[in-house]
Amino acid sequence: MNLLGQEVSFKTNADDERIREAERLIRDRYNGLNERGSRLSTEKLLILVALSLADELIQTSQRLGSTEEKIDQLLQVIDGATN
Repeated sequence: MNLLGQEVSFKTNADDERIREAERLIRDRYNGLNERGSRLSTEKLLILVALSLADELIQTSQRLGSTEEKIDQLLQVIDGATN
């Protein structure tokens, strides 16, 4: 696969649609950063894309953890009410 001028090959269990979706996301983020008129190299822009995606992953993981804790607390309340 050629992504933003970089040849990339890898093995994955993801289906083709998920790979295309990931590619679109990377291209969109890259183009958004590139349109801001920055004169950064492709590699630096890709690092910024990776940092942005990593930050989103961390925030999403934290929200998921918080949601799971709330669900556990609610299940305990429900369980206590039924006993």
